[in-house]
Amino acid sequence: MAGKTRILLSAASAVALALTLAACGPQQRQASVDNQAGAATLPPLPQVQPLVAGPATPIRRAPPTAALPAVQRLGYADAPRDDRYAWIDRADWISDTIGDAPPDYSFDYDGVEPWVWQTSGDYVTYAEPIDDGYRYYYYEPGADEPYLVRDPYYSYGYRDGRIVTVYGRDGRFIEAIEAQRQAEAASRYYARARALRIAARERERQGVVAAQWVARRPVLAAARADWSEARQRVPDWQAYRQRHAVEESQRLQPERIARTQAAERFAAWQREGQPGRPPHLYAPDTGRADRSDGARQIDQARQQEQRAADLQRQAQRDMAQQRAVAEQQRVVQDRQRQQATEQQQAQRIQVNAQRDAARQRAAIDQQRALQERQTAVDQRGQRIRQQRDAQRQQVEQHRAVQQQEAQQQAIEQRGQLARQQREMQREQAGQQRAAQQQEVRQRTIEQRGQQMQQQREAQRQQADQQRAAQQAQQRAGEQRGEQMRQQRDAQRQQMEQQRAQQMQQRQQAQQQAAQQRAAEQQQRATQRQQPGPGRDRER
Repeated sequence: MAGKTRILLSAASAVALALTLAACGPQQRQASVDNQAGAATLPPLPQVQPLVAGPATPIRRAPPTAALPAVQRLGYADAPRDDRYAWIDRADWISDTIGDAPPDYSFDYDGVEPWVWQTSGDYVTYAEPIDDGYRYYYYEPGADEPYLVRDPYYSYGYRDGRIVTVYGRDGRFIEAIEAQRQAEAASRYYARARALRIAARERERQGVVAAQWVARRPVLAAARADWSEARQRVPDWQAYRQRHAVEESQRLQPERIARTQAAERFAAWQREGQPGRPPHLYAPDTGRADRSDGARQIDQARQQEQRAADLQRQAQRDMAQQRAVAEQQRVVQDRQRQQATEQQQAQRIQVNAQRDAARQRAAIDQQRALQERQTAVDQRGQRIRQQRDAQRQQVEQHRAVQQQEAQQQAIEQRGQLARQQREMQREQAGQQRAAQQQEVRQRTIEQRGQQMQQQREAQRQQADQQRAAQQAQQRAGEQRGEQMRQQRDAQRQQMEQQRAQQMQQRQQAQQQAAQQRAAEQQQRATQRQQPGPGRDRER
């Protein structure tokens, strides 16, 4: 009860302080109220839903920009030059303060489950998954409308239902003409942010699956690192951060400590292999509702302060208008007095110069005619100047439209050129692949040709060897045939010689037989011729 009383008293003090700051600048009023709210109590730990055990499951992504419902476009009011980076810097401070701490809870919105982080000062951040990563929504305490929405390509800042800033992916402020081209997406995001905020208050809060956070944490960490790197590259953002670093750091330091400790506890549980149920990251916060009441009262004080500032500005405008009307009346009265003086002088001249009345009337008539002509000339000149001003405005508007169209055409041409370059790169890559494939096929053909040539050469060598072997065999056969012919000739000669010898032998035998017969005949003849006892007996 004492804690609640202290919170209400602190909130009441904050309300009183906010009301006394109605005449200050908006940035000074914001800083003073935030510091008073931070000093009211020590920053409490957020009321969260415990992390849930279980495996990571497929997530359902939110609709892309083009699929979001069409809404009436928001107006564009360029932010003051010194505050151009106020919106993205505030969101960056909140993101950097939360760091790697798991989400506090989630809720269901048309099948999509956005993750929620809610600081002890009631700054709220939503992150819903989309095809290219996450879409982030940032809310100030008690607000239903976002002060910034971020997608993977742009960030959009809002104030009083209008677009006031658009930042590129590199964190740079985009000038008004180009920024207004993103009005359609910014308006649809603004409407979805309001719907999410209302649904979050009505829907049941659910704990986030720890494994799901482990799986998706690198994506969110990369987005946070992109902003940190962008801030280092953009001098104007860096300068704005340096002007407000001390204030923001002091205000968010207790929250940063609590979130860092929660991230470290979760990381330690993960390093240990995730034993048992996920750890409790924050102590119970029994005074959350009381602090929420105090924050709402502070927010009401802000709204009252804003209304007071609006009334003061309206009163100043009314006073300025009254001063302008009074000035116009004074000018008219001066002219009337001058005219009356001139008329009196004319009357005195007429009374004193009746003798020259005719000439004076003529002169007056002539002067009046000249004045009328001069008045007509002045009126025509004024009309001509008005026409020139209107024409100049039309020309400037036409030039602005032409510049917008030229910039749009340049963007489209750059996009078309980029697409053509990508197409040419794809074609070149295809041609290179085709050339490489052709080269591979050519090398394969050449290798096959070399192999076939080697095979043909081997076949020729084999054929030559076979022909040489055949020729050698043929020569050997011819030699054998010649030898056989020679042998046959020798055998034939030998046989002929043998036949000749046999003939000679037969002839010799015949001769010998003939000689023998002759000898025998001669012998017989001789014997017959010789007498003998026998022969006589024979007789």
